[in-house]
Amino acid sequence: MDRATGQKIFVGTAVFFVFVWTIFPFFWMVWASFMTDSELATGVAKGIEEPTLEHYGRIFGLTETEAIFGGQTKAMGQGFVNSLIVALPTALIATFVATLAGYAFGRFRFPGKTPLLFTLLLTRTLPPIGILIPYFILFKTVGLVGHPGGLILTYLTGIVPLLTWVLMGYFATLPVEVERAARIDGCSRIKVLWHVIVPMGAPGISAAFIIAFLFAWNELLFGIILTGGTQAQTLSPALLAISPLTAVGYSPVALFCAASALSVLPPLALALIFQRYITRLNIVDPVTIRDE
Repeated sequence: MDRATGQKIFVGTAVFFVFVWTIFPFFWMVWASFMTDSELATGVAKGIEEPTLEHYGRIFGLTETEAIFGGQTKAMGQGFVNSLIVALPTALIATFVATLAGYAFGRFRFPGKTPLLFTLLLTRTLPPIGILIPYFILFKTVGLVGHPGGLILTYLTGIVPLLTWVLMGYFATLPVEVERAARIDGCSRIKVLWHVIVPMGAPGISAAFIIAFLFAWNELLFGIILTGGTQAQTLSPALLAISPLTAVGYSPVALFCAASALSVLPPLALALIFQRYITRLNIVDPVTIRDE
């Protein structure tokens, strides 16, 4: 066996084990979601004798089950809706603002550029628990506790600096000659950004949008404090409410698996939609920034 064949076998074996390591927990979760509590107690590997949709019915409020942070598992269905209400605007606004900021930082020189960059970096070093109480007091005062707007504002302050750094480095690697040619042809800066930079930077912008969406979709700490137990409760607090570690009076493993399986669908659909852009994305070094 030659060296090239050995490398292919090694790479193929490594990919197989990574695939199994990644997919198996998800497969187990989906498999368990269709099992009854008694079947699950005997072990997942024994198979499903009577597949059931009972747990999915509980999630969408067809039956009720006691849980913390919301009282009933029927809050799960509303949690999906609330998370979409929060995650989509957060991703759209954060991507729009970060695209403008990343383009400015990646292409231009202006007074205070370096201090502003370090300020953005500093915001990412603050532990969330350190700013949780000030946010809660502020939003309690203005009436945004238990309102999706409070979470959107909170998430924007955390995700915009990160996306700005990501897009700043990505825009800096785009060929500046095309941009200069458009300027010579009479395009304004706004037209250059919209008709030249955005199409060329579609892979990076798409990745930034997905990062922002996943951040808002999966966030738990602020979701509990600002919306837990209210009509605006998001998905993560609702999942915690039926977690086997926190549920009251029983161990709803199958119910939790069903809810977790459903929670994967929106991010998965988003990844499939933007797949053709993500595959074109090249990881860049933010240090290689061109100034014009």
